[in-house]
Amino acid sequence: MAKIDRKKGLVILVLGVVAAIALLFLINWERKKEDYPLKEEKEVFLSEAQEVNLVGWNKEGEKSWKLEADSGVQFSDRTVLSGVNLYLLEKEEPVSSVEAKEIIIDNRSSNLLFKGDVKVISYLDGAELLTSELEWVASEKKLRAQNKITIKRKNLVIEGWGFVADPDLSQIEIEREVVTRFVREGG
Repeated sequence: MAKIDRKKGLVILVLGVVAAIALLFLINWERKKEDYPLKEEKEVFLSEAQEVNLVGWNKEGEKSWKLEADSGVQFSDRTVLSGVNLYLLEKEEPVSSVEAKEIIIDNRSSNLLFKGDVKVISYLDGAELLTSELEWVASEKKLRAQNKITIKRKNLVIEGWGFVADPDLSQIEIEREVVTRFVREGG
């Protein structure tokens, strides 16, 4: 049996540990890529977090929004959050909220894409907007969608396809196939 001195044995052991760690990192990296498919090859996984809480501030130094999410994954070009509640604030008081199963944040434009059972609630008049997918266009400060929407406001239900709205639902423009109906209290 060949005799290995202590120094060579230690070097071999260290190289083996480094190789094992590198292999585990690559296996975990491949799992992350499968869980959150990359948009482009150049996009890079940066971090992952549980119980995400974020706050945004306006130019006057007041809170303008608050976000709570069950979990999140950050890539170089986008951030994906799950189990999301976003509160839009004016004078640090909520004016509306958005609930969604998932939100994708474009890190370059600050546009948001809400997906899965999206619900917008206006605290100004209690209006609710329901849809499957909704986009916040940051440059316009508008909510937009191309899919079917339902708006409930007191005894009024409005359905249609595609819309543009202010975040507090005070101004809503439905694009096509608009159907309006009145419902009785409790019915």
